Formats: sequence, structure tokens, C-alpha cells
Amino acid sequence: MASQIINETLQAYRADLDSLLGRVQALAKDINNPDLQLTTHNLRRNINEPFLFVVVGEVKAGKSSFVNALLEAEVCATDIEPCTDSIQQIVYAEQEFVEQVEPSLRKIGRPIPILQEISIVDTPGTNTVVDEHQIITERYIPNSDLTFFVLFAKNPYQKSAWDFLDFVSAEWRKKVVFILQQADLLRPADLATNLERVKEYAYQKQIKAPIIFPTSATLEQEGDRANSGFEPVRQYIQAMVSSGESYKIKLRSVSQTTQQIIDLLNGDVEGLNRQLASDRATAQNIRSKIDAGRGRSRYEINTLADRLAARYEVISARIKRDFRESLSVLTVVRRSFVGLFNQEASMQAWIDDFQERCTRDLRESLEEVSSEGAQHFVDGIRQLFDGLNQDLESVKSHRLESSHISLKVLERRQEVIDSVRAKVNNLMADHGLGDMLATQAGDLANEIVGGAVMAVAGTILHIIEFAVAEAILSAIGIAFAGVGVIVLAIGILWQRSRIITKFEQALDNEKVRFQEEIASRLNEKLGIIYEEVERIFTQFYDYVEREEAAVQPVIDQYTAIKQEAAGLFNSKMLGGDRLHQG
Repeated sequence: MASQIINETLQAYRADLDSLLGRVQALAKDINNPDLQLTTHNLRRNINEPFLFVVVGEVKAGKSSFVNALLEAEVCATDIEPCTDSIQQIVYAEQEFVEQVEPSLRKIGRPIPILQEISIVDTPGTNTVVDEHQIITERYIPNSDLTFFVLFAKNPYQKSAWDFLDFVSAEWRKKVVFILQQADLLRPADLATNLERVKEYAYQKQIKAPIIFPTSATLEQEGDRANSGFEPVRQYIQAMVSSGESYKIKLRSVSQTTQQIIDLLNGDVEGLNRQLASDRATAQNIRSKIDAGRGRSRYEINTLADRLAARYEVISARIKRDFRESLSVLTVVRRSFVGLFNQEASMQAWIDDFQERCTRDLRESLEEVSSEGAQHFVDGIRQLFDGLNQDLESVKSHRLESSHISLKVLERRQEVIDSVRAKVNNLMADHGLGDMLATQAGDLANEIVGGAVMAVAGTILHIIEFAVAEAILSAIGIAFAGVGVIVLAIGILWQRSRIITKFEQALDNEKVRFQEEIASRLNEKLGIIYEEVERIFTQFYDYVEREEAAVQPVIDQYTAIKQEAAGLFNSKMLGGDRLHQG
């Protein structure tokens, strides 16, 4: 490229564009997109190469013949059968060469003067029977500066060709010049009709001022340059090159392609950002729900302990009353003497009967409250699990479907969510919660609450048996010492007040320990349950942390790229409309 064409302004722009492409290329590597890496690599290389023309069109439309006639040399093979089986890039070289650069790219060097300013690429047909050929062409389009769209002049209406134009012009925003090849096969009137139809088609494809050249490679090769149509094509190319416009077009083309890449990634990056935000919010929401659930469970525990303590107070009041009434002097004396002859009517039998009644009353009354409280406790945990499961279902629906971004951490996302959901569902099942608790302390209602109740009941019975019974029997022992019934009655009267006081104080003192025991046991099991819940969701928390570590840098990279591109492409450095279309 002539030095006068590349002024300082364009050089500065080229440097900034190269820097931007470098960042896009780094992003392509980070999101594991080899195609995008290759595209950006080629774009960076393209900035410093001659102006690149890409020739596209249907099979047998005359693409290779057009290239040969334009270069005035037999560079591209032509035949009845489709000949171009790979991309052929034709460049300037003092010595002729043919190099197979890649399986799908062949580079041809020729000492043709025009190639010092331009490079031409001949591509396979858009409607080739070999599917790979169109894929090859599509991959090369992003590197082009100008696209010659070759149509068969006699029938320029083939759907596959115009569909491909959408890819070239609409998707990659490439400047297109239409070539109606083999124009010599039509009468002038028919050619004029087809020219107008091509303009109409171009308008429909949002190409406002289509440039169309009718050409005939046959007439050019026969030396009829006045009618071949190739001279206007050469003049068009020369005007761009000599004015420096070609390099502006090149930079504009690369800029537009870069913007297109950024736009293509925009939806995926936004989806990535939404998914990360959703996963973060879900993790935080789960933590909040678990904390709230733990708080509700503690409240239920304290409420249950208070209710049991209140029920205990009612039961103990009844037991006190029964005990006081049963410890009358006449009753004690009668039971003491009758018991000498009938063991079933003895004082010891009364003690055993009283103990049994206390046990039954405690069990029936306290277990009624404890079972109801345990059910509330379990229902609260089930409600928590339902809410957590809904959160997982919600986060599952925010799955990113991307064809451009591939991060290893995202591949495990669904696996993690399914694993956590399975564990939550298992805990939600009747056997699931029971099995989990069984490994610790057995059934919830009977073991957690009932165990505490029975433990306290045992303490109460211990008071009756050892504290009260001991005092009563000590009084009874006076009778067996031969003192007589009067002395026995006096002894009972003397002992009765102390026995009742000791019994009632023991029951009152036990109330606090009873309440603390219930709360302690329930809180112990509460800790076990919520430790299990936390352990299950740790897997999801860990995933979100890994996701954030992998995704946030990508989002930050893309945001910086987008901002840099907006500043560069919104400038008027290349003249004309601003490039930025995001």
C-alpha cells in the first residue's frame, strides 16, 4: 500500500483498532470460542494486508472467469464442472507460487501489478453440492473488505444466492458490488430488465445504492474491452486505491466486522450476566430462607417449651392437690395397719399406684402437646424445603443457551442443580426426613419431644419415690417401733406439712429444668437438621462462587471492549456515518 495513502490519522485509528481486536481475541480465548479466535486473528492480520476483495456467488455463475478476466491472466481454473474446491487467495508475488496454506485455503502468487494494491479471494459456490464449501466461504467473509457478488446475468434470481447475500451484507455488514457475469448471453433489453430487478432485490435487502456492473469474461478474453464491462470495474477499483478510499473502506470494513462480533456476543454476555445475577440472588435467597427457617424453628421450639411448661404447671397443680388429699392422717394410719394384713391396701401399694397415675397423666397430657408441637416443627421444615425447591426450579429456568460462549464451570451448572434438588426432594419425602433423623436420634415427635418429656417425667417420679416416699415411710416406721396409733398419727401430722412442702418445692423447681431440657433437646436436633440443609446447599454455594470467578471477568472484559468500541467507532475518523450500530 502506498505510504501516502496511510496518513497519521489512519495509522492511529489502525493501532487503536488492532488493540481493540487484541482484546476481543483474548476474550474469544477466555470463552473458548476457537472460531472467533481465528476470525479476530485474521482481522488483525487483514489490517496490514492489501485491500481484500472476496468473490462469491453460485456455482457456475462465472466467478473464476470473472477473476481471470479482471487480472488478465489464467489464475483460477475454469471448467464445465465446479472447479473451486477451496478458497483461493490471489496475492502479488514476483515469482509465481501455489501454496496450500490450510486444507481449505490455497494461496496463489502472481506478478500482476494490480495485486500490489489488492488481494482477491475466489470462493466455492453458495449452492455447491458439497456442504463444506459454503461453510468455508462463510468463515472467510468476515475478513473481506469488499465483496463482489457474482450473479448469472441470464438468471440472477436464484434463492440460494440472495439468501447468502443476507449473510454477507446484513449479518456481517460488508460492502457489496454486484457483478452480472456472462452478460453477453442476453439481449440488451433483457439485460436492462435484469439490472432493474437486481436493484429491486438489493433495495429489499436494505442496500440503498447498489453498485452493479454487467460483465462478460468471454468478450474480455476476446479483446472486446469496450463491451466486456471490465473497464468500469477496474476504474472503480483504481479510484478507491488511488484516493486512499480503499484503505478507509478496509478499516471501516474491519471495524464493522468487529462491531458485528461485539453485537453477536452481546446477547450471550447479557444472558451470562443475567444467569450469574440470578444464581447469586438465588444463593442469597436460599441463605436468607434457611436463616429465617432456623429463626422460625427456634421460635416454635421456644413456644413448644413454654406450652409444655404451662401444661406441666397444670399437671403439677393437680398432682399436688391429689397428693395433699391422699396424705391425710386417717388415710395414712388406715393404710399402714391394713397393709399389715393386706399388701394390696398397704401404704407402699398407694405409693406405687400414685406413681403410676403420675406417669400416665404426664405421658398423656404432655405428649399431646409435644406431638402437636412436633408436627408444627416438621411442617415448618417442610415449608422451608418447598421454598428452597422452588428457588432451585427458578434458577434452573435461567439456563444460558449460548452458541458463542463455552465456560467449563457452566457445564456443571445443571448437574449441581439436579444434585441439590434430588437431595432436597429426598429430605422432603417422609422417609427422607425420618431416615436423616434416625441416624441421629430416631423419630422426631417420639424421640426429640417425647424423649425429653419422659426424661423429665422420670425425674418427677424419682422425686415421688425417693423424696416423698422416704418421708412417709419414716413416719410409718414409728408405728413399727411399738409407739402406737396415737403416736403414729402425731408423727404423720408432724411429717405431713414437711412432706407436702418438700414435694411441691421439688415439682416447682423441676419446672425450670423441664423447660430448659425440652429447649435443649429440640435445639440440638434443630442444629442437626439445619446442618444437613446447609451441607446440601454448600454444593450450590460453591458452584456460584466458581461461576462468579469464571464469569465476572468475562463480563468485565466484554464491558470494557464495548465501551472502547463505542468510543472508537462513534468517532468521525474515517469519515461518513458513525460505525457504531450497537
